[in-house]
Amino acid sequence: MRLLYIFFCLFIFSNSFAKNEIYISPGQTYKRLGKQIQFLEDPSHNLTFQNIQSPQYQSRFTYGKQEIPTYGLEDITLWVKIEIQHSKQFETPYILEIGYPTFDSINYFILQENNLVEKGFLGDRIKFSERQIHHKNFIIPLELNQTEASTIYLKINNKGSIILPLNIKPKEQLFSDDIPEEIFYGIFYGIMLVMLLYNLFLAFSARSINYIYYVGIILGNLLTLSALNGHAFMYLWYDMPWWGNHVIVFGIGLWILAGNQFTASFLETRKYFPRYDWIFKTMKLVGLLIIIMAFIADYSVSLKISNYSLVVNCLVLLFSGIYFWIKRIKVASIFTLAWTAYLVGVLLYTLRNLGFLPVTSITSHVLEFGAITEIVLLSVSLGYKYRLLETEKNEAQQNALDLMAQSQKLVQEQNEQLERKVTLRTAELEQKQEEILTQNEELNSKNERLTEAQQIIEAQNLQLKEYTDDLEAQVAKRTKDLEDTNTELAQNVQKLEQYAFMTAHNLRAPVARLLGLTHLLQISPDSEKSEWQTIVSKIKEEGDSLDAVIKDLNAILDLRKEAEKNQEWIDLSERLEQTKRILKNSIEISNAEIQFDNSVFKEIKSNPTYIDSIFYNLISNAIKYRSEKRKLIIEITTRIEDDKKYIIFSDNGVGIDLEKNREKIFGMYKRFHTHVEGKGLGLYLVKSQMEILGGEINVESKLEEGTTFTLVFPFT
Repeated sequence: MRLLYIFFCLFIFSNSFAKNEIYISPGQTYKRLGKQIQFLEDPSHNLTFQNIQSPQYQSRFTYGKQEIPTYGLEDITLWVKIEIQHSKQFETPYILEIGYPTFDSINYFILQENNLVEKGFLGDRIKFSERQIHHKNFIIPLELNQTEASTIYLKINNKGSIILPLNIKPKEQLFSDDIPEEIFYGIFYGIMLVMLLYNLFLAFSARSINYIYYVGIILGNLLTLSALNGHAFMYLWYDMPWWGNHVIVFGIGLWILAGNQFTASFLETRKYFPRYDWIFKTMKLVGLLIIIMAFIADYSVSLKISNYSLVVNCLVLLFSGIYFWIKRIKVASIFTLAWTAYLVGVLLYTLRNLGFLPVTSITSHVLEFGAITEIVLLSVSLGYKYRLLETEKNEAQQNALDLMAQSQKLVQEQNEQLERKVTLRTAELEQKQEEILTQNEELNSKNERLTEAQQIIEAQNLQLKEYTDDLEAQVAKRTKDLEDTNTELAQNVQKLEQYAFMTAHNLRAPVARLLGLTHLLQISPDSEKSEWQTIVSKIKEEGDSLDAVIKDLNAILDLRKEAEKNQEWIDLSERLEQTKRILKNSIEISNAEIQFDNSVFKEIKSNPTYIDSIFYNLISNAIKYRSEKRKLIIEITTRIEDDKKYIIFSDNGVGIDLEKNREKIFGMYKRFHTHVEGKGLGLYLVKSQMEILGGEINVESKLEEGTTFTLVFPFT
């Protein structure tokens, strides 16, 4: 009995050891290794490779209970320990394949004889082109020819589900083993693309928006499934790891949005079931929010929300189909079957990802089968709906034709009755017509006489109106002439008053000084000859001053006389050159630079004397009041705006304080700088000349920056 117990224990121990040991024989493939490897969960995400080497954590590793372990959407870091036995003369290259292509990060460490011989990093957070082996799954090369045992540690982090289909196989079998599965995916993608292009063609040929929504469903499925299977990252956005993850959430959101839009449009809920339509609007909003979350929200949060929303959306669409089926909507039967097939696929796939179902070929590919079934059945239901619409259209046309025939028959009967009545009425009307013709002849005779009288009255009215209009025009013209004359007289009176005031003011000082000097001669007749010469020279200076004042006043009086001369076309460049010749010495002494741009217009119709005076006064003022701190630059430009011509003089001189002197700047004998000689008459002459020419002058200036004078001429 004791011997039997010993054999039983040895049998149990040997089976247990055989179950957990991975012994690699050359050329052999080892799949679904979940029960032969050990796992350690780290909810804190803080354990390092050095930590787990300690006996404290080595004792916490436990063997898996499933061939393909699943951990759902748990927020953990998973440590995996794989112990491999092999012969020392092992020469066949082997690889470790991790058959779940959406892991965020995988850190791997390979130990041989307790020495770390290799470590690396994998995951969909790095570019596909940077992978050592270009495969949709994560591949770790194994060097098994150094020792007889190797230990591999994997540190796995993922914001989505954690599913671990682990395989160890010869490197040469990696791609050949994928051929059946890749053929399946090729058929799947081919069907989906054909359906997408076919329905896109129908959308444009039939001009139906329903096909566009249907294309959105197909595209959402394609984006999501190709990303989950790793093909999209491998072939499409291999250099965009961020988008490789978030496209899953984007595809789910697009599928929910397009699916509900398609359902609402396909079943015409707004028309037939308005109280039920808010459900689809809500789900469309959910789909739109998920699409936005794909770009702005944390991936783990958006992935959980999109997965649960996907399940809810399938249930909503399924129960909606059943409800409309009960309401005897003809197309709802196929519609319901389509969503039932897809719902089964989504539920099984989601339960697998959450860890409630084992990972099998069915649960791994049920979503593709469900998607194909859904796409085909929805396409059939769409075609069936349009056949029903065509049938209803034909029936409506036939009913319309029948009604048209009945209407034509009724109209014919009514026309016959009407013709009989018309014949009777016609005889009566003919008699009445003869009476009316006689009366019309009399009326026409009277109308002719009235027309002749009316024409005479209209002719007289027209003559009277012309006379009245002419009289009003003459009165208006004379009134305007009187107003203009009054305005001009008022201005002339004002200017004469100003002129009289200026004459008295400007002559008073020189006359007073002359009287004072002559008084000196009278009270000192016996003065020495030198004093007499001094007094005489002063008298001459005051006489010159009085002469200058009189000349200035005469210049002002000559403005009106000069304005009466005929205007002519003036070349601005020639006038500027003439002014520069007059001011040649001043320009050379001041080292002034004059820049002239007459590209907008080169000529102006005006009084040439006035233009010469204006150019001279503005340029000479700029030279007088230049700044000693910088070279003087005078810019003269032209422009046309609002049917007016502009000539702009700008300089970088000392400037004028316009806050204090704006109202006085164009006054007679107004000076604002005392460091140079001047009379203060130039700007007054410029303004007077511009007003006489029918224009105006504006000024802008800042101290120590410069001054700009803008001459505005009427457009001629």
